[in-house]
Amino acid sequence: MLSYLWGGSKKEKPENENPELAMREQLDSHTEYKIKDDGTMEFDDLIHLRVIIMRQALRQFLPIKDELK
Repeated sequence: MLSYLWGGSKKEKPENENPELAMREQLDSHTEYKIKDDGTMEFDDLIHLRVIIMRQALRQFLPIKDELK
């Protein structure tokens, strides 16, 4: 019971090998992004979107970056 309350029994599935597919899965898991009437996005949603895109971009280009070093 206590492990359920603190997330101890939560099993996360491994991230997809393909960064683009992993990004799509993560974006779909966030459900809905709130956009205001003026076309801007809510700040929390914007940060979430940016983190997902940045993580997968870094994953995709890490081998090229290491090769250039």
